[in-house]
Amino acid sequence: MENRSDANAALSVYGFADAATDFDRRHPLWRERLHRLAHTIDLAFTRTQTMNTPIEKFAYFYGTLIAEDFMEIVLVAVNGYGVAAMKLLRAMYEHTVTLRYLHDHPDETGSFIDYDAIQQFKLMQPILETFGEGALPSEAVADVKRRHAEVKEQFMVKACDCGVKRVNHTWNKLHFAAMAKKTGAIGSLIIPGYFIPLRHAHSTFRAITERLEKKDGRLSFQRESQPKLADDALMTAHNCILVALEVQSERFTIGGLEAEMQTCVRDWAEIWAPGSPFLKEP
Repeated sequence: MENRSDANAALSVYGFADAATDFDRRHPLWRERLHRLAHTIDLAFTRTQTMNTPIEKFAYFYGTLIAEDFMEIVLVAVNGYGVAAMKLLRAMYEHTVTLRYLHDHPDETGSFIDYDAIQQFKLMQPILETFGEGALPSEAVADVKRRHAEVKEQFMVKACDCGVKRVNHTWNKLHFAAMAKKTGAIGSLIIPGYFIPLRHAHSTFRAITERLEKKDGRLSFQRESQPKLADDALMTAHNCILVALEVQSERFTIGGLEAEMQTCVRDWAEIWAPGSPFLKEP
C-alpha cells in the first residue's frame, strides 16, 4: 500500500489555480497580511481562559465560531466561489451581530441560550406532523418537548389586541435589522452582510436568476468564477472577524491583543480601501 506521508507522494491540489492567481493579482497584500491576521486570531482564541459567567463563555466560543466562519469564506473566496462565499457570509454576519449585541447586553444572554429549546421544537413539530411520531427517536422528541415546556412562557408575546398570545418568532423582541442597528459599525454592513447574501442562501427565485445570463437570445447558467462576489464577501467577512477580535479584547485581558488589533485594522484598510483617509493619519 502506498505511504501517503512519503515526501515523494504526489501533492493533491483542490480548487482553481487560475482563480486563486487572479485573486492574488487583485489583492497583492492579502497573503502577507493574512499571516498577521491568523496570528492575531490564534492569540485571541488559542489560549487557556478561566470563564465564570455565561457571557464570558458565549463571547469566547461564539467568537471562535466566527473565526472558523472566516476561514471557510477565505477558502472559497480565493478560489473564485463568490456565491459560496456569500452563502457562508450570511451565517457569519448574523453570528457577528449576535456576538456584538450580547457583549453589549450581557443580561440577555440567557434568553438567547434558552430560545434554543423553542427553535428545536419549531423544527421538530412539522416533521412529526407530516411524517408521524416515529420519524424521530422517542427519547429525542421527549427531551425537546420537555425543554420547550420549561422555557415557553418567557417567550410569549401578544398576537393581537384581543389578548391572545403566541410564542415569539425570535429570542429577542427586536427584529434582526433593529438589533444590527444597535451594534454600531458592524450593523451598518447589513446590506453587504445580510440582505445581498440572503439572495443566495435561501430557496428563492432570485437564487437562480442571479446565476443566469442571456447571450444570443438564449439563457445560460453562469458557471465561471464570481470574483466580484468573492471579493465583496471576503471584504465583509474581514470586517466581521475584526469585530469578533474586538469583543475578545474588550471582554478579556489578553496581552498584546490590542496592539495586534490596531495593526489588523490598518491591514484591512490597506487591502480593501488603499485610498482611505485612515491611512493618511500619522
